[in-house]
Amino acid sequence: MSDLLIREARADDRMALIALMSVLHDSEAAHEANRSSGALSGESHLDWVLHEIDMLGGATLVAEVAGVVEGFLCYAVEEDPGTFVKPEMRRHGMIWDICVSAAMRGRGLGSRLLHAAEADLLARGVREMRLYVLAANSRARALYEEAGYVDYERLMAKRF
Repeated sequence: MSDLLIREARADDRMALIALMSVLHDSEAAHEANRSSGALSGESHLDWVLHEIDMLGGATLVAEVAGVVEGFLCYAVEEDPGTFVKPEMRRHGMIWDICVSAAMRGRGLGSRLLHAAEADLLARGVREMRLYVLAANSRARALYEEAGYVDYERLMAKRF
């Protein structure tokens, strides 16, 4: 895709990021009953994520196609606490949110965002990226598996 630009998000991307976060929330709500949906949840979550990402030294990348923001990825740089992980392996990237607009899905934007985030981390000396994915979200899981991601830990839940 020759008109694709992956870049860091800017203040003037806010409305596009709110819209995409709302799309992400709607998609997650279709997979998981405990997820909020809609523009209000998208905007408040975006504000919280951007603040946390900034505090942790991460980044928000956008995929811009022909001047329109069609996707984003937010990641933080985190560190495992305690001594259960070797010191040299504690620092890692953590993808918090990723979304591509419905119109642009299946065209490689998600993969390009993942690769750009990985390159950013590698340039910082961070050699591992982690993420959480809803178990029912087979499309997202397939994207991550195609990009080389494997199970690291498994979070299990029981509702009662």
